[in-house]
Amino acid sequence: MVSKNILVDSALIGTVHFYAYVFNDENGVIGFGLFPNDGPQPIFYVLHEKKTKTTLRFNDELILWICQQSQFSTQERRVLFKKFLEYSSSLEQKVAKLIFRDLKMAYLADSREVVRYKRMYVHYGEDKTSDRKDHRVYS
Repeated sequence: MVSKNILVDSALIGTVHFYAYVFNDENGVIGFGLFPNDGPQPIFYVLHEKKTKTTLRFNDELILWICQQSQFSTQERRVLFKKFLEYSSSLEQKVAKLIFRDLKMAYLADSREVVRYKRMYVHYGEDKTSDRKDHRVYS
């Protein structure tokens, strides 16, 4: 169970309202994450698990849920993903200065996983014959 401690910001991107919180996880570890529609779990989060740096994690189930719920066109999804990434990055910078100032931060924009999730979101549902549970990225 996550304990949301400080609401940092919120924004409506597409049809999902994201809430940014500083929180403690079930082990008491401090973190920062974006919670879709103020739900119980973040879609992505940064935890202070290691002594001098943070760890970036993703919630695959929530990402897939957002992909499945989206009724936007491919072009609109590209724009929305860009807005999401810009919003997330600005908040990470803010939280890095306020909460994680002496730590080496793991940033969303620097993650290779972001490319995979962007492709998954932007192109979800285009090819109805493929199995969307296969998260491999093809070049």
